[in-house]
Amino acid sequence: MIRRSFYYLWGSQTISNAADIIYMLSVVVLVFSASNSLMTTILIPLFRLSAQVVSGLVAPIVLGRFRLTQVLLFSQFGQFVIFTLLLLYLWIVPEQRSFLFIFVMVFGMSFLDGWTNPARNALVPRLATGEGLMRANGMVAVSDQVVKCAGWALSGMIVAWLGSLNTLVIASCCYLVAVTVTSFIRDPLDSKELNSASSESSTNAIEPAKEKGSQWKELGEGWEIIWHNRRIRSLMIVDSVDSIGGVSWLGVFILAYVSQVLHRDASWWGFMNASFFSGTILGGLIVVGLVKRLQKNSFLYMLGALLVYVLITIVFALNTIPVAALILFAVSGLPVQMAGIIRRTLLQTSAPAAQLPKVMAGIDVLTNLAFGLALLFMGWYADRFGMVQVYLLAAAMTTIAVLIGWWYRRDFQEDEPIDHPTATGAGI
Repeated sequence: MIRRSFYYLWGSQTISNAADIIYMLSVVVLVFSASNSLMTTILIPLFRLSAQVVSGLVAPIVLGRFRLTQVLLFSQFGQFVIFTLLLLYLWIVPEQRSFLFIFVMVFGMSFLDGWTNPARNALVPRLATGEGLMRANGMVAVSDQVVKCAGWALSGMIVAWLGSLNTLVIASCCYLVAVTVTSFIRDPLDSKELNSASSESSTNAIEPAKEKGSQWKELGEGWEIIWHNRRIRSLMIVDSVDSIGGVSWLGVFILAYVSQVLHRDASWWGFMNASFFSGTILGGLIVVGLVKRLQKNSFLYMLGALLVYVLITIVFALNTIPVAALILFAVSGLPVQMAGIIRRTLLQTSAPAAQLPKVMAGIDVLTNLAFGLALLFMGWYADRFGMVQVYLLAAAMTTIAVLIGWWYRRDFQEDEPIDHPTATGAGI
């Protein structure tokens, strides 16, 4: 069952993601053309990543104190306001702009955006239940990949055609539309809490004093749940081990592979990225179409998808034929996407709805930290041993992740999800 509000959430997040890509590319082009310095331009993603890490650390308090729909609306409206201020500044000051001001605006937008992902992932299981949850996650994954695949290419064309400032106006309009659509989202858990508020008035009267002294405890609640919940802990261990090799599919590593192994120019880098995105989109569509079959024994299907990915990666590492590499790269996106959608669905059904926002915030922080460490390690490993060994190591790490998952399989033998208090109600 999928509620109407899910489609509002899905639409608003898709529009917002498209706006993010448009604004990011425009700002990067603008700063690089004005400074002619790669080091200055690199500060943009650095400020963005730093803001999201800081935001993720304080997210448990925000998500615990406010309704998820309020957090989403505030986050997107705040991004729209900051972005509008940035746009006005760029229009008013056409020359000798302060890069520091631009970086601060990027930091502010990214800080607010850091609350969006855990709030969205916690809202999805409230708005889609049963078979609808995996279907909803598949729809979100497909739209994310479509936006990433088409967004960068189309944004580059728009920037080249209209210029950075005019493109930023388009991004501002997209943010405004996303805010408007977000305002229509209704969380069924909010109405339940509202109905029970009168019967708990005496308890709520003393709650504010208790909450003030427990802010530090709230920050650690998500981590505590992740550690003590066997299903969530095992999923995070599998994901962390798999992510060590998973970063090898980033653009910079693919560019090195194209150059060192295939001996082709940078144009093949674009072909490879396009083929991978097409594979991930196909994988998401397959999950949407096979929800009923994947719903049962979904954890084993996830391990099976990872095992298929291992085999493809080994062949990919040893291959030297460009066309074959293109096909293998596209095919690899399919099991990667299937495993990712199933893993997200299992995470969403492994904790009660009230705890899920804090759990998702903790997972985002862990994912970002694991990604950063894995990126540093794989960069060193690639320089030391070459790209063939990098992909063989990626296959080995995913094999270890599959073995760890097989060890924990008993925790997932019961496919009954955690009972969410919002699992009832009408939907479409």
